[in-house]
Amino acid sequence: MTNEGNNLHLSKKYFAPDLEKGIIHIRDQWRAKNQVSDDSTVIFFAPGNETNEAEFCLENARRGVKEFLLKYSAPTSLSAKARPLDNFVTVISLHSGSDGERYTKEFLSKN
Repeated sequence: MTNEGNNLHLSKKYFAPDLEKGIIHIRDQWRAKNQVSDDSTVIFFAPGNETNEAEFCLENARRGVKEFLLKYSAPTSLSAKARPLDNFVTVISLHSGSDGERYTKEFLSKN
């Protein structure tokens, strides 16, 4: 594997280990930049840049995240391995200045 600027050159035959190294490197950089600990569970979703895309998915995503946290976090989980809520981070990826960002901010302020 070589990394030249914004290009990543991988072996055509044996690319999986090289690709995994690249993914882990990007993951570690993102977590460090955003101060998300390595043991935190990250819930990521991208509702879209258009109002209709965000409108379509936000309520379902909100319900899904809520259900996930109820099932897998303490004290509501029945699992002995459940972790406290502060071990979970929800990331919403939006294009800055987009209609989707505006709609998402309005939606979150109401809920």
